[in-house]
Amino acid sequence: HLRMMMAFDVIVRWLRALIRGLGAQGRSVLVSSHVLAELAQTVDDVIIIEKGRLVAHTPMAVLTRDGESLEDAFLRLTATTQGAAS
Repeated sequence: HLRMMMAFDVIVRWLRALIRGLGAQGRSVLVSSHVLAELAQTVDDVIIIEKGRLVAHTPMAVLTRDGESLEDAFLRLTATTQGAAS
């Protein structure tokens, strides 16, 4: 299991560097993920879409400026739809 985790870490570092490199070139990269802690370390801007509705489109620094994690911000911004019936 240790080797598998080490390989995963290498892939994550490579992907993070790729995304940042493309961003540095002025390109946009759309990433859809539930691993919010990893995204918080990687992205500059955040778009949150909940049930087809744009909930937020803001720089990461603005979204987390009060020390709130990306996960907490996501839960706060989507709280009105989390308990709603589909």
